[in-house]
Amino acid sequence: MQNSSDKMATKDVIAIVAAALMAFLGVLIETAMNVTFPTLTKQFNVPLATVQWVTTGYLLMVSIIIVCSAYIKGRFKERNIFITGVIFSIVGDLICALAPQFTILLLGRLIQAVGTGIVLPLLFNIILERAPMAKRGIFMGIGGLVVSLAPALGPTFGGIVVFFLSWRDIFWITLPLMILGLLLSFSIDQKTPLRKEKFDWLRLIFLAIVFVSLTLAFNSVSALGWLNWQLALGLVITVIALWIFVVISNHSSRVLIDIKIFKNRVFDFALLAYIFIQVANIGINFVLPNYAQIADHATSLTAGLILLPGSLISGLLNPVWGRMYDSLGAKKPIVTGNTIFFVAIVLFAAISMNMSPMMILGAYLLFAIGMTMSFANTMTYALTAVGRESEADANAWFNTLQQFGGSIGTAIASSFLASGSGHSAAAVMQSGTQHVFIFMGVLIFINFISYHYTFKSTK
Repeated sequence: MQNSSDKMATKDVIAIVAAALMAFLGVLIETAMNVTFPTLTKQFNVPLATVQWVTTGYLLMVSIIIVCSAYIKGRFKERNIFITGVIFSIVGDLICALAPQFTILLLGRLIQAVGTGIVLPLLFNIILERAPMAKRGIFMGIGGLVVSLAPALGPTFGGIVVFFLSWRDIFWITLPLMILGLLLSFSIDQKTPLRKEKFDWLRLIFLAIVFVSLTLAFNSVSALGWLNWQLALGLVITVIALWIFVVISNHSSRVLIDIKIFKNRVFDFALLAYIFIQVANIGINFVLPNYAQIADHATSLTAGLILLPGSLISGLLNPVWGRMYDSLGAKKPIVTGNTIFFVAIVLFAAISMNMSPMMILGAYLLFAIGMTMSFANTMTYALTAVGRESEADANAWFNTLQQFGGSIGTAIASSFLASGSGHSAAAVMQSGTQHVFIFMGVLIFINFISYHYTFKSTK
């Protein structure tokens, strides 16, 4: 039920704050861990390609859980969904903080991922149900701030904590905020009626196979290069599993996530652009802190702080992009943002063989502004285009593939870094980083084509 007034009840605002807090923490910790990788490789005596599963595995699990979000929202009360998500987050947080070995740390991250996967789509569902239509752009912009600001702030937060304390304190510091989120659950009441439907476990299994096999395929590149049998096999399994998923979806009466929404061309092209933005955003946010520490020999503190100005400025401007959407329409902020984003990546590619921390700081400011301008507005435009009856499924697809895009972005970036050339660790990092930026630049250039057809389809 959509509010007819432009005003929102205090309880609804608190509900949005509670969901935003938990979603923010989930994404914050995810990218805060990127700065800890050099430390974790030494402490647990495992290679970088293994340590990166702390992020890749986390994002993979989040994406699988979010697939179920449309069913979960229709079947259970929002307050109970939120409380369950917070409990998973807290339990996983404690396991990570106390982990004596890498496998236990990874287990804790996967448990935390279940919590984030439950709460993240709930944030946007709460906004869509409670925000007045006239202010939907700005409130979705605030929601977008969570998923765009947190990945950028994460390395800064992680770098400061690792430098002054320990990587374990990342989890201890965020624990009280999770408990606060649990206490704010009182504000979440039910806005829509529940439906008793049967869950489609079979489709979930095949979609999980798609996600896992594709991630493993790209991850194999770091050890075997781009021409290897594991990559080929993973891609074949992905295609077969995806085909089976579609066939079952067309005949199943059980509930998971609707694929009929892909008949909407506006949704298709906007979603593709959104995924590419996420792949580039998470992949580059993975690369830069590691580049600063390995190529520039900077401390974890410096590696985190160089991303802070861009993170803060772009984050504070996020609601402004939402207002631009409300007043000017979707096309101007989205295309302008993608242009700035593309220019920033080209700049990174040009200087990547010899980037100082200050050069990273300046280019990242441009990068973050362009990314946030196009990111949330792309999602808002697509969700509005599909209509209210399809919003929950559209939201589920966006959040699922956003997280999966982050997982793929991390795996691809890690593979390029490992396949760099040079006679030293710094030279290999520089070469691999340039390959990352070139690849990500191609993706964001393709977005211009996607946006062209997105807006053409609405005329």
